[in-house]
This record gives sequence, structure tokens and C-alpha cells, in this order.
Amino acid sequence: MARHVRLAALLPVTAALAACNGSLTVNLTDTPADGAASVVVDFTGMELHNTDGKTVTINFPSPQQIDLMQLQNGATTALIQNQSVPAGTYDWMQLNVRADKDTQGESYITLNTGAQYPLYIPSGSEAGLKLTTSFTVAQNGSSQLLIEFNVRQSVTGADADGQNYDLVPAMRLEDPAKVGTIAANVDLGALASQQLGPGAQVAQCQGGLFVFSGGSAAPQNGGGTSLVDFQPIPYFGTSPQASLSLPNLAKGTYTVAATCNYDLYAPTAVPGQSGYQTLHWTTQGNVSVTANGTATVTLPSGTTSNTIK
Repeated sequence: MARHVRLAALLPVTAALAACNGSLTVNLTDTPADGAASVVVDFTGMELHNTDGKTVTINFPSPQQIDLMQLQNGATTALIQNQSVPAGTYDWMQLNVRADKDTQGESYITLNTGAQYPLYIPSGSEAGLKLTTSFTVAQNGSSQLLIEFNVRQSVTGADADGQNYDLVPAMRLEDPAKVGTIAANVDLGALASQQLGPGAQVAQCQGGLFVFSGGSAAPQNGGGTSLVDFQPIPYFGTSPQASLSLPNLAKGTYTVAATCNYDLYAPTAVPGQSGYQTLHWTTQGNVSVTANGTATVTLPSGTTSNTIK
């Protein structure tokens, strides 16, 4: 399976509030994991750390096992609803989960083959899934946040023993009022010719679309610190034209890159290390995303860069 997946969480708020409190609702959403039938994460609660040094702990009455594969195409599910918390500025949020090694009945992944494996956080499940982006809960008001959990990048494949799948969380915390979408139209035939040489067939192009932060980012295998999102480019054996949508991107400027080497992409790859494989890339820089807007790009096009490795 491709070694990645993605999940998201939304926080709207409505209820009457105490004098110095705000109200918080946390929802989750996701996009599919390649090769997985289900990706279940066992949530037990969350912690919010205020900049004044205090930590708010929210323990769920019972663990919530959520199959992220059921949260696609905008579907969401709530972790907490209308939760009263102290108003103020917070510098991190942690989602507490049960994901212990060699342990059934907690977090797990089921492959399309039917095989099931525990999901294991190598750093220890006590570390939880931590987001270090600051956010504010308004006093006597409603606050909204969006957690984008990239499961495609977080589930990195079987461990050395082959008995567990590692869960190395890659998440983003966003304000849903300040996010937009990149819509990409990709010509896999033209991409194959550009990257693999004249006469290359569409089926030879294992397409993948990547988004990097910054208008002039240099894409690389493994993504580096600037990788924001990615997904495979589907080809069904008929039209070489593919349309993809990458939602929930914070307003800002991005570099969009397409490759015909998606099958060689490895989230843990590091340039210069043994086994590192370079990929072909065709890029479009300075893609501007606005709040609630959609930026459309076409790859390749007259404004895309030359193929780079």
C-alpha cells in the first residue's frame, strides 16, 4: 500500500457560555488511504495547553474508535461537542489515543487483502497526537478550528517485525474561516512525455500530486518540512485527463508539483541517505490560496517549470 493517509477535524461552537469560558466542538474528516479498507484510531480524550502554563484535560467517558476511511468527501464526526473550556490563547493541542505495539482492540489498520494490523506510535502512545500550532478560544463567543490529519503520510507501513503498522502523525491545525482549495487538472499523457520521454505511454506514469508551502519550494522525495498535502493521480485506462481537489489549505502561497514516480515516493526518504531515490517533478509555483476560494492549476502547462529531479 502507499504509505500514507489523511484525516481532518473541525471545531464549530454554539452554546451558552460561562463568564470566562468559550465552547469547543471537534469534528474529524479524512481522505482515503491507498490500499486500506479501514484505518481505525482509538481516541480517549484530548489536552489543550494554555499559554499561561495550564493544561485543560478532556477525558472521554469511553474510548471512541473512529474509522477514518468512513470520513471522506466532506463527511465528519465529532470528538467533542459544545465543550466549555477556559477562554484564552493555547499553544498546543494533543489528541490522546490508544495505539500500543502488538495490541489488538485499540487502533488498527485493515488492508484491502483483509489482513489487520495494530497501529503503533513508535514514540509511545502516551505521547498522543500533538499539534503545536497556537489557537484562541474566544470568551463568551464561538471559536472554530480545523485539524487536517494527513493519514497518507502518517501510516508509514509495517514495522521491522511486520506485526504492526507505524502511526507517525502528520497533522495541521487551521482556522476553517481561513482555508481554501487547490483544484488541479493534470494531463497524464503530457506529463508522461515530459518526464519519461517522447513516446512514453500514459500507463507508465504513476501519477502523484503534491503541494508544498511557499511559492518557490523545491519538491523532493520524502517531502521535507514544506510538504503540506499529496494524493495519487487516478488513471482508469481511458482518458489521460484527471481532476483533483486538495481542500482545507491555509490561505497563502504554494508550489504544486506532479510526478510520474508516485510509486517511488517514501514519506521517510531523506536526500543523501542510503536508498534515497530522486523523482521527476513538474511544478507550478506561486499558487495563491484565499479564504473560501479555489485556485485552479493545470499541469503541465505553458507556465509550469521544466521537469526537475
